[in-house]
Amino acid sequence: MNAMSRLALQAQQIAHTNRDGRPVVRLGLIVTLFYRDGHTQQSKQRIDECFMRFYEEFRPHLRGQFFKRARSFSPAGFTRCRKQVLDSGPEEVFQWSIDSAITANEAADYRMSVMNTPERQNDNDCSCLKMVLPWAYLAEPEGLRRYEEWLQYLCSQVGAEHGYGGLACTLPMQLDAWTPYEFHYAQLYRGLMVDTQPQFNTLRLFDHIKGVSWQTILGQRFIKRLGGSDILRSQLSDRSDVTFRAYTSGLIIRIGTYPDLAPKKDGAAPESYIRVNKAIRPVRVVETGSLHCYSPDGVVFNKENSARWYARFDQRAPARLKAGQPCSVSGYWFSSARVNSRQLFEKGDAMPEFSHLAPSATHWFWAGEVD
Repeated sequence: MNAMSRLALQAQQIAHTNRDGRPVVRLGLIVTLFYRDGHTQQSKQRIDECFMRFYEEFRPHLRGQFFKRARSFSPAGFTRCRKQVLDSGPEEVFQWSIDSAITANEAADYRMSVMNTPERQNDNDCSCLKMVLPWAYLAEPEGLRRYEEWLQYLCSQVGAEHGYGGLACTLPMQLDAWTPYEFHYAQLYRGLMVDTQPQFNTLRLFDHIKGVSWQTILGQRFIKRLGGSDILRSQLSDRSDVTFRAYTSGLIIRIGTYPDLAPKKDGAAPESYIRVNKAIRPVRVVETGSLHCYSPDGVVFNKENSARWYARFDQRAPARLKAGQPCSVSGYWFSSARVNSRQLFEKGDAMPEFSHLAPSATHWFWAGEVD
């Protein structure tokens, strides 16, 4: 099964409708970016340009708009909201979105949204821009190329500090009743970004990033903290499916040609996601908080399981091995049966035994990856 066929099947499994037949859970293709100086006139002008480009390309799909309140979409209403954003003062906070949903109880498959930060919070908080497209956009002729053009354009427009692109559940604006579905599918698919409320985590994501995704965006501030572009590239140079692209103020790291939802039923996480996660982990958020607010309608993310979600691509120590068993992971192993036994093994190598112990009594323990 090729990548698009596999995603089509997974998208069907994730999709849900309500009693009225309206879609309330969709698999969406997203770009989420965190940036600074959202209070400035230049930033607002650039956001206006992003919305205008989205409007021009996806106008036939647009049905709804939110600015201070939910409203139906019209060209005149769009023009009024643009003016209000551009005329807003440096201490004003605005939340603006245009999308394909007819009502606030329907999940949109096209959306552009932004929430800015006032000047008084510019030194400890960041603004958030998000774009949503249907997952099947990637299956269209030139879909991948056009998506990556959008990604690079948006990163450069806002001077993205960091962010990500990939697959996520899209829910209605009135999302409280449906966040348990996002929680449920995040337990089944490692590669699914939990991203229905990114604007509520901006304080934690000022000095840290959310983590690895299909497309991981790193601004220069974070690249410097990771040792620089050359160090980052060298750490991943042996992964032919990991590619780097530059934008005006940073790098975009892509894993594979298309996103991988990485179903947990398939076993271990994809190796390249593990490797990119390891490379960027020093700047990943530590105080994770909760990915969801409280919901009365079912189990959602809390502080404990949110921390586990952030660590979903962390490589855990392999299980101990007995002498004679094949090495399960390439790297260094040691045995408690002999002093200074640490040595390098390749995956598949037979673990050695010692003459003074039976093989079943000789255990080898993981000591770390290749230096």
